[in-house]
Formats: sequence, structure tokens, C-alpha cells
Amino acid sequence: MVTLEARPREEGSAFVISILVLFVLTILGMALMLTTTTEKDIAINYRWGEQAFFNADAALEYGKNELSAHLLNSGDFAQILPPARANVTVPDATQAWGVGHPEPGACNPSATGCRDYQYFADRCPPGGGGPCVRVYIGRVLVRVDGSLAQYDFREPAVTTPGDLDGDGVADVEGSITLWVRRPVAGVTDYGAPTAALPAGRHDRVILTAEGTAPGTGGAGAGRAVSVRRLEMSIRPASAGIEGDQYSDTSRASDGDQRRGVYDQVRSGSLGSN
Repeated sequence: MVTLEARPREEGSAFVISILVLFVLTILGMALMLTTTTEKDIAINYRWGEQAFFNADAALEYGKNELSAHLLNSGDFAQILPPARANVTVPDATQAWGVGHPEPGACNPSATGCRDYQYFADRCPPGGGGPCVRVYIGRVLVRVDGSLAQYDFREPAVTTPGDLDGDGVADVEGSITLWVRRPVAGVTDYGAPTAALPAGRHDRVILTAEGTAPGTGGAGAGRAVSVRRLEMSIRPASAGIEGDQYSDTSRASDGDQRRGVYDQVRSGSLGSN
């Protein structure tokens, strides 16, 4: 009599294998989705960073034209420059915003719509301590028509985002703000009154252009923006030939900090257009 050995039961093994394969495929799909999302975010951040840079660059060119108009109308920049400080030092870098202010009675950036002197930078001796030279970013540039060349990102309804010429139509995707200030010569603002020149000098200006992207609507709604700031030193044209130079002074995106420290890189002077 022939007997057959009992064979192990294999019912359900295909189901278990299918579940394992499905689990592995799910993990691979999630990893691919995460990689794709990350690459997308990187591309978007790069795009907005470049757009913010080009907005600042366009604003810088626009500001040069506005300064040229002021120069033609008045012969100098006295009407738009802040008062010259005889002493621009502060005891140390821990001093709060407002110390060493060029215009103590001017509007305060804590008020909505005001961006005058919104940022400052302290230049202190090596090793820390003081006194430190404090440089405020300056007044918002006043256009020849009396309007401010600014977009207040804290209250988008104030102006049209990205409106460069004040006609109510957005010219760039994002926003711009322009500031003007005096160069610092030692521990004194350039152009401070002297016995020989009681009225001071008003033929030098540091123009700072801020560009942001994206705008507050559409793709920019509810998300952080990229910020770039460019600076240029401007003076009336002379017999010499000057080259235009600018510096990208803020690579990282900026937040809604009204009063903080702004990066500053001094650029070469140039003749106004």
C-alpha cells in the first residue's frame, strides 16, 4: 500500500506576497512624491528669488530716473535727503531702533504705511564694544509728483503692488520700495554744515532699492516673499566717466520685520542719468 506524505498548506501565501509588494510600491511612490514636491519648492523659491532681484534692479533704474528729475528741477538732492547728522555713533550695537535717528520727529515704522528709516546697520570696532557707527536705511524716496516710491507689504490696500510709476497699474510681479540717505564720512553724515558751507552739501545720495516677489495676490497669497535689496551711490555727472555698479545686499528672504538690521554693501559712485 502506497502512502502519500502530507503536503504543507499554502493557501493565502499569494495574498501575503501581494500585500508586501504593495507596501514596497507605496513607500517608493511616497518617496518619489516627496522628492518631486521638494524639487518643485526649490524651483519656486529660486524663481521668486530671481524675480525679487530683477524687481529691485528695475526699481534701482527707476530711482535713478527720479533722482535725475530732482536734480534737473532743484540742482541738488536737498529736498529728498534726510538731515545730516554731525555724529552718527551709538554706544554699542545693543541700542534700540531710534537711537542716533536722523529725524527723531519723523514717522515711526511701527505705524502702518511708514517705512522711513525702517532698517539700520551698526558698524562696530573689531572684537565688539563701541562706539558703533549707525547707518539707517533712510527716507522713502519722494517722487517728483510728491508720491512715495514704496509698497507697504503690511497693508496691501494702500497702493497697487508692483506699481512703479503711480498710475495704479502693476508694472512688476511683486513690489518695490526705494530709500535715499546720505553717505557716511567717518562719524559724520556727508554734507553736514560747516563754517565754510553753512547750508551743507546735498550732491551725494545712496539709493537703496528693495524688490519682493511674488505679489500679495494670486500665487503670492498667504505665503512668504523673497526680498532682495540693491544699493547705488549717486552724484551729479562730472567731466569724468563713471561706471554703474550695484551690489545684491540681501540673499536671504526677509520677513515682516519692521525694525531690524539690513545688510549693506557700499558700491561705487556713479553719474546720474
